[in-house]
Amino acid sequence: MKRWIGLDIGRKWSGIAMTDGLGIVEPKKTVQTKNLIEELRKLKDEYEIQGLVLGFPLTTKGKIGQRAKMVQKIKEKIQSEVVLPVHLQDERFTTKEAMKIASKMKKVKDKRLIDRISATLILRGFLAEN
Repeated sequence: MKRWIGLDIGRKWSGIAMTDGLGIVEPKKTVQTKNLIEELRKLKDEYEIQGLVLGFPLTTKGKIGQRAKMVQKIKEKIQSEVVLPVHLQDERFTTKEAMKIASKMKKVKDKRLIDRISATLILRGFLAEN
């Protein structure tokens, strides 16, 4: 079964989630954003990847702000350098939801865990809609 990768892209760190062989979305890892392309190449070599889903951080009013423009640039770079289909998924409020989940796990201060949980929520949302 082909797998999907979900990404919560931040300025310094990016959370990665991935479907397993059964299509279940699981948090995978957190990497420095500057190393994201290299990590995606490794995952593409190791697994049969169907596509990527990037969290698209629209403003609360649904507008494209600075962070969303950064994600658009990274999307273009991934498409040209990793050569996989890339989809954008509205990620409004996923960090807030991820923080609630981390809080229940008593790990609210683990920012990298929150990035992975956010990536998981982004990918689950995309798969549920498609």
